[in-house]
Amino acid sequence: MSVRTGLAIASCKATHRVMRLMGRTARAMPGMVALAIDPKLVSKLAKGYRTILITGTNGKTTTTHIIQQAIINSYGGAAYDPSSTNLEQGIATTLCLDSTVSGKHASEWAVIESDEGASKLLLPAMRPEVMVVTNLYRDQVDRYDSWTTARDYIITAAKSSPNTVLVLDADCQVTASIADAVNNKVVWFGVECPVYEEGIADYDESVQCVECDAELEFDSRTFAHLGDYRCPSCGRVHHAPSIACTGIADRREKSCRLTLRIDGEEHEVEANVRAGYDVYNAVAAVAGLLTAGMSKEDVFGALAHFTHAAHRFEIFDINGTPTRLLLMKNTAGCNQLINMLVSEDEVPRHLVCMLGAEIMDGLTTEWIQDVQWEKLVGPDTQVIVSGPKYEDMRDRLLRAGVQEQNMRVQTDYEALISDMEAIGEPVTVIANCSPIEDFRVHLVKKYSPLDYWSE
Repeated sequence: MSVRTGLAIASCKATHRVMRLMGRTARAMPGMVALAIDPKLVSKLAKGYRTILITGTNGKTTTTHIIQQAIINSYGGAAYDPSSTNLEQGIATTLCLDSTVSGKHASEWAVIESDEGASKLLLPAMRPEVMVVTNLYRDQVDRYDSWTTARDYIITAAKSSPNTVLVLDADCQVTASIADAVNNKVVWFGVECPVYEEGIADYDESVQCVECDAELEFDSRTFAHLGDYRCPSCGRVHHAPSIACTGIADRREKSCRLTLRIDGEEHEVEANVRAGYDVYNAVAAVAGLLTAGMSKEDVFGALAHFTHAAHRFEIFDINGTPTRLLLMKNTAGCNQLINMLVSEDEVPRHLVCMLGAEIMDGLTTEWIQDVQWEKLVGPDTQVIVSGPKYEDMRDRLLRAGVQEQNMRVQTDYEALISDMEAIGEPVTVIANCSPIEDFRVHLVKKYSPLDYWSE
């Protein structure tokens, strides 16, 4: 280990310690300091790990948390980031914190969540055993000008690491098309049953083939552009998954029971996820772990008991006001969040909707126009709008049917917490990345979060 690398690790650890004492998350900045000292730090520290990398548009954080829980349960530890920072600087921090100044690893495994764009840097540096790609949607149009831009980044990444096994969503034609461009071994996963009892899932009005631009036909469809597709023009067809969810039963508030078909054999397993879009994340995690060589028993145990990341159904008790935080990232993901909410026994009466437009959010807010807010809100829904882009959120919700007298603006987060406390009834917060993280800091200072997913 070179002196430069040792200095980078030491500087990262010191910066992390100081920032934590200041109450900061301390995931990106320490890594930035370390990379400034040694730009090749990630590739140097990645050597010797058994690495699983997870990327995709939606679901990668939940998928990562299932995988890391399984690895920790089975092997006693892993290099991972509980705060889900998924760019190079955050991953540098993760590896430094798991290493001594001499570069010795504390853990055998590294479980790495990667932004789609960052994958082209991280794969050649880390050369993971397995890369799981959850799905690819239209997302952050300022960064990805089409829904194949992120796919092309991942193709570049996979070509740089030909021994990495790709675990791909067979139901997502964009993800599936990665396999056409690379020589990596591929394992396919999918969902072969309806994910909503009421048939409320939204579908894109039409989905064009990524190969020839003809409109796809579907034999079955789960939501958005996912399903058993075929192209009547060029002949592109859905890949039969070797690992698939074939049934969802015993749907509960916090969990459900899945039937998983694995290489032709069916298993009934408990899953600590809500029926719906999270089922894909559960199946992706199972496929990734089995591909990495873990036993079915250990995989199923983690699936039943893993802990979700912050602001994924996280609950705070604000002096008698139960408040749950839900993260929205893009149109497709937010629509599925709404589908979940309207399928509950009681549709939320009190909403806090927060909108930002920082780099982590995407620099445009146009995507909220296509979210089906009309499904969720009505003339009696009480809404507080907040965040730097509250005006855009306010205008969209008014068009969706919220009455102006039932909507108010509160951009001061301390005052917002007081307003929510006064409600005294369950409140659902829906926000994208930057405002939900900022708001959560204020909540954590005063209240301890409840684990919404524990029995």
